[in-house]
Amino acid sequence: MKYITEGNTKLKIPEDATISKKDKIFYNPIMEVNRDISVSIVQSFLNKYDRDEFFICDPLGGSGARGLRYANELEMNSGAPHITIGDINPNAIKLAQANVELNKLNNVNIVHKDANVLLSENFRKFNVVDIDPFGAPAPYLDSAIRSIITKNGILCMTATDTAVLYGSYRKTCIRNYDATPLKGNKELAIRLLVGYAIRMASKYDIGLKPIFSHFTAHYVRTFLITERGAKKADEAVDKLGYVKNVEEEYIIKSRKEGNSDGFCGLYYLDNLTDENITKDAIKIAEERNYSKESIKVMKTVFEESLINIVGCFDVHKICKNIKKKVPPIDILMNELTEIGFKVCRTHHNPHSIKSDAKLIDIVEFIYKYNENIVNRQ
Repeated sequence: MKYITEGNTKLKIPEDATISKKDKIFYNPIMEVNRDISVSIVQSFLNKYDRDEFFICDPLGGSGARGLRYANELEMNSGAPHITIGDINPNAIKLAQANVELNKLNNVNIVHKDANVLLSENFRKFNVVDIDPFGAPAPYLDSAIRSIITKNGILCMTATDTAVLYGSYRKTCIRNYDATPLKGNKELAIRLLVGYAIRMASKYDIGLKPIFSHFTAHYVRTFLITERGAKKADEAVDKLGYVKNVEEEYIIKSRKEGNSDGFCGLYYLDNLTDENITKDAIKIAEERNYSKESIKVMKTVFEESLINIVGCFDVHKICKNIKKKVPPIDILMNELTEIGFKVCRTHHNPHSIKSDAKLIDIVEFIYKYNENIVNRQ
């Protein structure tokens, strides 16, 4: 074992971790960015929706890193949040308990139980449920939704089966998420996961509204607020639809219009980000000196939220299709801005931009850029 500090929390972790299911106790150092963002978003939510009591469940706790950071770093006007950390692995339970003692916390309850059992035994109890599995969150989603309060609760989900959401394993996506994936777009992977969660919650007359989502490294992460009632559930479902990619331009169809050949989904088609919560979360992360990468991701996601459209333009793919040299992204963005379009980079792909411009506008600039290169030779 070795000792580290993550955020403002001390952790005792396995020294020989392989970041695989073979580990006796699971701890992933790469997910520090994930946890920095999680604490910042939940703290921002707490700042907006203050509570006298606040209950959080981390049912797949592993070493306890995520739940312990919530317990140690979340600030409330009165008292401290109550954290329940669960795991089926007895080795993980022992280490999580040791980490509780290391940080001298008295607001954490460690439970040796299967995640679905733990969640099912706590109907409508938790303000926040954070599902962070090794693989798909789908097997835990129904239990998680039933364990969250039905108004102004937060469902947090991580999905590491990104190849499935990304469209590389079509049949598995249909089986796990009851949706047909469009291959090759990370933003749509997020929208597919959000869409599935909304459909799962709607049968309980609960609407889900995303407040922050990102595709970082090997995982998709999303935070969704619960909204009570059949009307809210209907409103959330009405924001689902189908998407078709035609030469890197996205065609949208609402769910009411129905599906047809070439369209995939169901995807969530509205804004994935709450601007105010995200802006506050960035400030929190900066004040607490959280990782630079977590702050960078949140800032870029915030910029994307100001351009509320579905999809993005992969400039490298466009240039490959039209057999032209790739212009510098900054030059392309400046050109689009000068002619009146909104444009920003995407957090998940250094070669992509999000813009309210049309594909033809981008293609015209690429041709002009290539002609200038020829003329200068």
